Amino acid sequence: MEGKNWLKGAWDLHIHVAPDVVKRKCTERVVAQRMHEKGMSGGAIKCHFFETIARATLANEDYPDIKIVGGITLNRSVGGLNPEAVLKAGMLGGKMLWFPTMDAAAFQEYKHKGDNSFDSSGLLRVCGKYGELKPEVYTILEAAAKYDMVTGTGHLEPEEGLKVVEAAFSKGVKKVVLTHVEHPAIDYSVAQQKEAVLQGAYIEHSFNNVHFGRCTMEKMIEQIREVGPEHVILTGDFGQHDAPYFDDAMQSYLETFAESFTEDEINAMVVKNPEYLICG
Repeated sequence: MEGKNWLKGAWDLHIHVAPDVVKRKCTERVVAQRMHEKGMSGGAIKCHFFETIARATLANEDYPDIKIVGGITLNRSVGGLNPEAVLKAGMLGGKMLWFPTMDAAAFQEYKHKGDNSFDSSGLLRVCGKYGELKPEVYTILEAAAKYDMVTGTGHLEPEEGLKVVEAAFSKGVKKVVLTHVEHPAIDYSVAQQKEAVLQGAYIEHSFNNVHFGRCTMEKMIEQIREVGPEHVILTGDFGQHDAPYFDDAMQSYLETFAESFTEDEINAMVVKNPEYLICG
């Protein structure tokens, strides 16, 4: 639909902001300003290595008409699988919890595939040597349930991620997301996505992975069609210094999606579903 502002009322629950340990496009205050200008409802700011909850609070003071939330990612810089860090993040008002991303063993093993000198022994795994979830995972999920945090599987391999999904619901977590399932380091099958959906999880697809050539638009569209837009959230996962601003990229990709999905289906994926996760 030419000329339509696809961002009006939309949410983006995956935006990386500066300052960070890697170069980013802009700060959370610029994110808030751009959301305000485009008529967005809000979004989530993310950092792989530090909490973003306090920063989200400050951004909301500048633009009270939108809702920006922060969270914590369980990489080594916050103690890895650290229940106390999650508990304090929840107490601070954090809405988002991501299991390990950059320090997940599965992600780094993919990144260093073919490198015989690579040692992943110090990286993070949620399962023990017999495939059982570690005790601290359950304590983390109890804290997430207590503070109604949206729990994302991060960069865990699918088998680990699905175990986290099952355990999350068993511990009372109400909102669970399979993090950008199309990333080649993760690459959940459609069958695995449907398994998570049957338990109540949402499936995240991020346009970042199309933009940087990690996934084709055709594959993403096909997977969403098979799983159903009613179970999907679309995010940007933008903020890279060499990528467009998150809002410009989302608008462009949603224009492309409009060739394959109805307005109501797109509304479900960028307005209704993410709004439920944050406000429901």
